[in-house]
Amino acid sequence: MDDDGGFTGTVFEPGSGVEWPALLLKESALRHNADLMARFCADRGVSLAPHGKTAVSPELWQFQAQAGAWGVSVATPAQARVFRRAGARRILMANQLVDAAFARWAQDELAAGVGFEFFCYVDSVAGVRLLEAALDPAGPALPVLLEVGHAGGRTGCRTQHAVDEVARAAAASDALALVGLAGYEGSVSHSRDAEALGAVAAYLRDVVGHFERLAAAGLLDGGASEYLLSAGGSLYFDVVAEVFAPVRVAGHAVRTVLRSGAYLTHDHGLYERLSPLGAAEGGGFVAAGEVWAQVLSVPEPGLVILNAGRRDLPYDQGLPTPLGHGTGNDLRPLEGAEIVELNDQHAFMRTAAGAEPAVGSLVVLGTSHPCTLHDKWPRALLVDDQYRQVGTVHSYF
Repeated sequence: MDDDGGFTGTVFEPGSGVEWPALLLKESALRHNADLMARFCADRGVSLAPHGKTAVSPELWQFQAQAGAWGVSVATPAQARVFRRAGARRILMANQLVDAAFARWAQDELAAGVGFEFFCYVDSVAGVRLLEAALDPAGPALPVLLEVGHAGGRTGCRTQHAVDEVARAAAASDALALVGLAGYEGSVSHSRDAEALGAVAAYLRDVVGHFERLAAAGLLDGGASEYLLSAGGSLYFDVVAEVFAPVRVAGHAVRTVLRSGAYLTHDHGLYERLSPLGAAEGGGFVAAGEVWAQVLSVPEPGLVILNAGRRDLPYDQGLPTPLGHGTGNDLRPLEGAEIVELNDQHAFMRTAAGAEPAVGSLVVLGTSHPCTLHDKWPRALLVDDQYRQVGTVHSYF
């Protein structure tokens, strides 16, 4: 049930109109996570443009905007349009822009939108030429960041020669304004041991080295109000802040922009283990998302079949974790329970024989990796700590 009907009970009561499975998002956890990340950034003198691709949800982005986010990051033209319609006044497309029609849209928005800012990446001379051909020469220059990659990564210049070649092409273009550099450190490692953190820091120092060299060579746009240095997925934003925040360029302000997005919903898996603020009991982020499913069948001792599967639950970074059964106000533990397999619409949960929840009862599942949770739920329920619905969250994938 949407938050427009006046029902005041919990989502577990028949009158709520809620059908299972459902994704519930705890409002208090979302606010806690947004505020905690905002404090982290303020303490280190860095800015945040949270990656909207995590949920592509204007409602969730509002939690971040209200906490002081500098802007919003996106990966695709469609995502940019979603957040622009939602009122975003600063959009960082943390990706190469190779769609000519969308490039013109972005330029038109810059020309028409008072106070609107838009940035995108380039990592090739071909990309620079594509944008030059797409843009109106009479319109405003499109601000771009040169992306620095690494061996085995995804996009981004791999060598100093490539960085210099792309920088010269962008700097020489009247259609573009080269205003900074960017990278993505999350593909360097998926661990937080000393070796992994060292590799991440080394890559980020490489990005800084290119930035300082291009600034000294006069290849960054001299008319820019400030230069940008951007990185920071949700695993190593602490390392990004440590390496990027001290960077200075004579005569220009330098803004470090983190792009972490998964922290808002957080999780019970990947980010709980590896985020620098992953442990709720240590004052860190709190998992806001719960998928509640019903027991369909107990076909044999110790085997419970739930009515949520791959269509409802992420599985790319680990299977869901059973957190309990019952309702939010009467939640009982499921000691030793484990999700061992997912089908499209079914989850296979193993329990001790005799400890199976009853057919029809509810099981709450914690999940791993918010990016592949939200894309399964165009509509999620925002609830308070008593599991009363206080809003609806939409995702536009």
